[in-house]
Amino acid sequence: MIQIKTFKPLLFLLFTIALFACSSNNDSNGEDSEEIRATKEKLVGDWKLVSSTIDNKNVSSSEFKCLKNSTATFNQDGTYELTFLKLGSGSTDLCSKTSTQSGTYMVTGLNKVTFFNFNSEIKLIDDTLQITSKITNGEEEQDQVDVFIRKDNTELEEESEEERDEVETDGEETDDNDDNTFYGTEVIQKILGKWKIDSDQDCLQKNTIEFKPQSVFEFIQHKKSFNRSDLLDYNVSVSYPLPESIKATVTKGNNMVVFDTSAECQFTKTSTLEYIVKDEKTIVLRNISGLKMLLEDDQTIKLIYTFIDSDSNEQVREFIYKKDKK
Repeated sequence: MIQIKTFKPLLFLLFTIALFACSSNNDSNGEDSEEIRATKEKLVGDWKLVSSTIDNKNVSSSEFKCLKNSTATFNQDGTYELTFLKLGSGSTDLCSKTSTQSGTYMVTGLNKVTFFNFNSEIKLIDDTLQITSKITNGEEEQDQVDVFIRKDNTELEEESEEERDEVETDGEETDDNDDNTFYGTEVIQKILGKWKIDSDQDCLQKNTIEFKPQSVFEFIQHKKSFNRSDLLDYNVSVSYPLPESIKATVTKGNNMVVFDTSAECQFTKTSTLEYIVKDEKTIVLRNISGLKMLLEDDQTIKLIYTFIDSDSNEQVREFIYKKDKK
């Protein structure tokens, strides 16, 4: 009888310990499962390359021109695909060299992912996907780090149509402006010189157009600030998130763009183009569609900018410029 009484409390104690251990283990597994689910939710989807460095130095704008179009896609079924775009050999315009890598992955914990079938190091760091590859430059081996962020990241958002004041001067080449039989000597004499925009809006009021001899047209535009989409448009690679101080000057086609976070107007774009006088009132730009100017009177020019928005709807912006009397 004494042995039985002693055994029952011992059995109860062992049973309680076992229950506690199982409960603790289940809680731990539940927590791990929640971390795994959260990490996988953050990983699954489409990613876009926004920054590329070689030994901690940003790649050149010519290299980034193609690299910025690189993408990564992670699927719910544990598969992924990476596509890198680079300049083709001997080409300066076409991103004809494509490298595609696919494989599988496994989420093992919070922000912890194991990648398979890939010879470079892939890390999920906060809101970025960072891929470190070894490249050879002559006899020297260097580290190239490519940073991706999700395509729905707010840093990739473009300005709304209501906020858009910049006039695009990278239009597709057209032949519509080449046949000109109007000799507008008198009109040219009227428009020669600098014209200032009629506006009191922050940096917009600094915009100018200038008609010069030999049909040279200079268009200077200003914006209060810029975002990552602007930088990507002009092939500028910077870290994520955007650093507090950015200074860069980029020449792209007929445009020279200055990014400067220390300036009052952080974005300045200077376009050098060729103008054509079509008739007594109409001036267009050679090979630039969607942009024309109307000479309202000797002191007033209306600049009309027509473009297609993201919803495939035609939009029109009009700006008034006054002759600079200086």
